[in-house]
Amino acid sequence: MRKLLVLIALMASLAAATAAGASAQYGRGAVYQVELSMNIPGKQGGGIWLWFALNQDGTGDYAGSDCGHGGQGAASDKGDVTWTRVGDQIVISGVTYNGIPTNPMIGDFAPFAPTITVPAAYGHYTGVDDTYTTLPGWIPSGVGFAQLQVAP
Repeated sequence: MRKLLVLIALMASLAAATAAGASAQYGRGAVYQVELSMNIPGKQGGGIWLWFALNQDGTGDYAGSDCGHGGQGAASDKGDVTWTRVGDQIVISGVTYNGIPTNPMIGDFAPFAPTITVPAAYGHYTGVDDTYTTLPGWIPSGVGFAQLQVAP
């Protein structure tokens, strides 16, 4: 019985140490977590789904995907970003949409580099497709919808 109690205590200590290490590795110094979902319905529509961790020093990272329904399907998006607070907004730079081309109408299939602008206050927000992200000019404004969560 004593060996069982020692084993249980050892396992509990190991679990606590592992959990503390994992939480310390991700998000050290993070002041914002931002989740953005933007969708344009229909067979020629598409979407963007991104998650950001923004650190106190103006750096951060993101991961997610984007796609155009008429194109090649979903493409992975991830990398490092920078951000700054401008008034009551957060402006995030360094994002690339790999599945949404800059302008396929003129043969420019390069990935699009948007600017993401979100409220600096924690909360849940809704809007149209380009409320929180710039989009290529060939995508009309207001044809889709967006959901945004800004959290600590």
